[in-house]
Amino acid sequence: MKRRFWVLLLGAVLFSGCVSTFDFRREELFEDTAKAYGRSIRWSDFESAQAFLAPADSGAKITLPKDVRVTTYEVKQVAYDPGKLKVVQVVSISYYQTNDPRHRTLQDQQLWEFDSAKEIWLLKSGLPDF
Repeated sequence: MKRRFWVLLLGAVLFSGCVSTFDFRREELFEDTAKAYGRSIRWSDFESAQAFLAPADSGAKITLPKDVRVTTYEVKQVAYDPGKLKVVQVVSISYYQTNDPRHRTLQDQQLWEFDSAKEIWLLKSGLPDF
């Protein structure tokens, strides 16, 4: 009886360790994905940034920003949901349009969701509205 208890306890401890490892890996994957997306936006490479977007439910074609040059991309806040399957990230983006010399800044609130089947993070909120 005591042996069974210890085996069950050991199994529970090992299982909880595995669960936290999966959450940690998911967080690490998000950080890598968000950094790659941020680099694409920072260099105004909207075609590459489009690859991070979740497929649109409506099947509508995405209009990429034109004549926009991003000057800064700074992550201000990151908040994971308790299950680590969704992330809200707030980013400050400074930019200008090539035909307008005014420098502008916007706050982009990004909603990211983890696709468990593909094991990737997808941006649900779309590209920034320049």
